[in-house]
Amino acid sequence: MAQRKLASHKPQSYGDYLKLSDLLRLQQSVSEPPQHDELLFVVAHQTYELWFKLMLSELEASIDFMATGDAREASRLVKRVVAVLKVLTQQLEVLETMRPGDFAKFRDSLRPASGFQSLQFREIEFISGQKDQRFLEMHKDDPRALRVLERRMSSPSLWDGFCRLLVQRGLLTNRTAGDWPVTKVGGAVQKAFKDSRQADVAELADSLLEYDEAFWLWRNHHVGMVERVIGRNVGTGAAQVKEVMGAYSFRRSGVAYLKTTLRRRFFPALWAARTKMAT
Repeated sequence: MAQRKLASHKPQSYGDYLKLSDLLRLQQSVSEPPQHDELLFVVAHQTYELWFKLMLSELEASIDFMATGDAREASRLVKRVVAVLKVLTQQLEVLETMRPGDFAKFRDSLRPASGFQSLQFREIEFISGQKDQRFLEMHKDDPRALRVLERRMSSPSLWDGFCRLLVQRGLLTNRTAGDWPVTKVGGAVQKAFKDSRQADVAELADSLLEYDEAFWLWRNHHVGMVERVIGRNVGTGAAQVKEVMGAYSFRRSGVAYLKTTLRRRFFPALWAARTKMAT
């Protein structure tokens, strides 16, 4: 039965399988008249969102593997996300070929649209442990987006998953979710590196640290790219930055605001543990 069904199935073409006719219709210009570099801008940002979708899928799966105690598979998927971040960082070089004057020709057509509004990017921050209640307010008029972020806010982050894995392995005392002291976790990580039976946990700690570093490197290059294209002007989403983050952030929106994000780390305890291990 299965063989006859397979034999009668019409083979899909490459274009059909990837829905290319639909995909390639999505790059629409909004500027009047259409500006040449707008296609570059749209393609780059749509591509980012596709990669964000994959990143979220892999990070969710990694947390699930941590919950079952499979540290090696969790580590493998985190490393895949690191590879994606390297691609995203390289992709910025393409955007950097856009001259300020060329971007200025269609920039006003974007307002108030801004990367600040990217729901998937905010999901990545939340699932990585940087949960900020203020961003829920930004999506208050979009019930679906609000539900998505509320779910991320209440769901275990990568950090929660890692700490619970440490508890499973007897390296850390169980505590209320999200309430693991940095020093205690750092000590548990040091134990994992010294115990050959916990080599998979140590490998996962390394993968998480690599992910944190790769994300910082992407943020840093992104800041440089934005400054190269718009200088120190405020971003197209400045009004929303003010509404969500406050007047001080509004005055610093654009490159200055983005630079404040460079101080963020997903896993400060892992960095602290690294310091202890190097002394």
